[in-house]
Amino acid sequence: MLESNSALARVPKVSRRAAHGLRIGEAAGWKLVQVAGFASTAIELQTAMRPSLGTELPVNVGQAISSGARILLKTGPERFWIITLDGEDLAPELGSAVAPAIGSVTSLSHGRACIWIDGSRSREVLATGIAVDLHPTVFRLNSFALTGLHHTPITIHRSDDQRYSLYVLRTFAVWTWEWITDAALKFGYEV
Repeated sequence: MLESNSALARVPKVSRRAAHGLRIGEAAGWKLVQVAGFASTAIELQTAMRPSLGTELPVNVGQAISSGARILLKTGPERFWIITLDGEDLAPELGSAVAPAIGSVTSLSHGRACIWIDGSRSREVLATGIAVDLHPTVFRLNSFALTGLHHTPITIHRSDDQRYSLYVLRTFAVWTWEWITDAALKFGYEV
């Protein structure tokens, strides 16, 4: 069986004068499954997924809900991301529940990395490169957006009061890490 290695395994992770409580890191121990359906089978898709998930799905694009250790995101019409802990692989179960005529189930875990930034200056750091209004009254807790960071596609999720998780393609993980740590230099950060 193939073992997944961190996309950032060879990147030096050095703290820089952490004066503002800003922390940056890579999330480990998670899996990502995408479930996509068709407009004509939206109700059947949700009905097929509900027993495996044990909860209702988010209604609006850009909405994330937590259900135990799982995070469910509605990334588009009839398209969902389900983030789970590493020990839980929902892809086979959802693949059996969702018939090909209703939709498709795709594991995205090996193609993505998750870099997070946390602290009172995290919003300021991200605002220097992300064209999303991150003000707490606009980008509320459990909101997410599909956006770009200097032409690099990312999904940014406000997962806590001052914490943002950035899901990036593995091929852009090192570049994204370097960008975030460079943008945070003026504040200092802890890895």
